[in-house]
Amino acid sequence: MAVRCIGRCVLLFCLAICFDVVGLVVLLIGIFANLRLNGVFYGDFLIFTGALVVFLSLIWWIMWYTGNVEVAADEPDRSTLDNFAQWARKFSERLSKIEIHHVLP
Repeated sequence: MAVRCIGRCVLLFCLAICFDVVGLVVLLIGIFANLRLNGVFYGDFLIFTGALVVFLSLIWWIMWYTGNVEVAADEPDRSTLDNFAQWARKFSERLSKIEIHHVLP
């Protein structure tokens, strides 16, 4: 039951959770611990490192989500792409009709 809730990419899910937990632990240690070595405070380093690890966990979450997206077996709906193409074409035409006046000093 639990594996079915996680989806097909269990390894990516576990990596994302591990990065989140490690990043949060390092971040909290940097915030609440008074870490000094030879008179140098290392809390800022741990805060930034923890935040970076949590940010990097987003890569694993995006890969996990992408791996679990189900695509229909038949041909994808082209109407959305056609609507976007028409919008882009109209936008491009409007931009090309705008005259740019250069003001010379």
